[in-house]
Order: sequence, then structure tokens, then C-alpha cells
Amino acid sequence: MGSIKIGWNYFLYSHCKGESNIKEIALTFDDGPHPSITPNLLKLLAKYNVKATFFCVGKNVESYPEIARSIINNNHIIGNHSYFHSYYFDLLSSYQMKKEITHTNDIIYKNCRIKPKLFRPPYGVTNPMLKKAIKKSGLTSIGWSLRSFDTYKATEVVKKRLKKNTKPGDIVLLHDTVDDAVVIVEDYLIWLKEAGYKVVSLDRLLKIKSYED
Repeated sequence: MGSIKIGWNYFLYSHCKGESNIKEIALTFDDGPHPSITPNLLKLLAKYNVKATFFCVGKNVESYPEIARSIINNNHIIGNHSYFHSYYFDLLSSYQMKKEITHTNDIIYKNCRIKPKLFRPPYGVTNPMLKKAIKKSGLTSIGWSLRSFDTYKATEVVKKRLKKNTKPGDIVLLHDTVDDAVVIVEDYLIWLKEAGYKVVSLDRLLKIKSYED
């Protein structure tokens, strides 16, 4: 259970919630960039003047570098989400994990000229090998406090879950690979404004740096 519950901080510390006493949250998107969904999300976020964090998979940045650059050009944050996002990432040695993490950062730097300091473990799984890899990589592990379940629950269920469970300081987990991502996020942004919430960047919420100097 300690491996699959990232918020328990059992094997390593991951930032999973902001220490906010006011109605501020941060939006995060995993697994992209996606060739069509990510650009549409960027347009939506620009419409509402909202900044988010995209935890990108290295091989997808290689495939869609122009979309990765558009994330940066729109003043969003890019984080590292491993190179392959393999189901078996947690079974790798610490050396192999570090190699994936470093390779992904190199790809992001090559295409976007930034070096992420933020890493989100695939599936939120942590273990002693990842603890070693993170320490050697010098990155900061990021989890979440509100999971949308948008990858496998019905759109209306996801919408209701987000509205019901949102609390100040939340780091919200979404995906820019889900067909209804724009529909879900726009509905959520409208509700957040009505409920008096402000969406802030992840680095502001957590008071940490997103990139190496």
C-alpha cells in the first residue's frame, strides 16, 4: 500500500498538497503531449487565463516537440513523467529509473530549452529504487491530493467528483490524453470561479522552483 499511495510519503517525500488556507488550487495534466487534445486544452486555458502544469512523457515530447514548446510559450510548466511511462517502471532498477528520468529531461531541454525539476512518478507508484533515482537526479517528486479518475470513469462522474471533493490547496490530477478533457476542464473551471476558487501555478502553490537555473 505504501508503494501505490503516493500521498502517504512512505518511501520518499512527494509534494501532494499546498499548504493553503485560501481557496487556491493547481491543475496538473499527465501523459502528453497529445497531438490534438493538448493544443485544444491550451486554447481553453488561455480563454480562462489559467496556468497549469503538464507532466510530459519523454517519447511524446520527441514525437510532438512543437506542442511541448507551445506549453512553454503559453507560460505553463512542464514536468518530467519518465520516458516510456511503462507499466513496469516501478520494477526497474534505480539506475534504469535515473536513466529514463535524465533522458526525458535531456529531450525536454533539447526541444524547450528548460530543465524540469519536477517529476511525477508513473501511476504515482513509489519504492526504494525510485527514492534513490530521484535523489541522484536532483528532482522533486510531485503527487496529487485530488484524483479525477478521468481515464476510466464517465465524464459526468468525473465532473461531479471534482466539484464534490475540491478543497483549498489541492493539486488536481487530470490527463491531456482523455477525449473529453476539454469538456471536463471547462465545466470545472466555471464551477471553480462560481465557488470562489482561484487556479494558481504549481510552483506558486507549493513555493518551489519548476526548473533548474
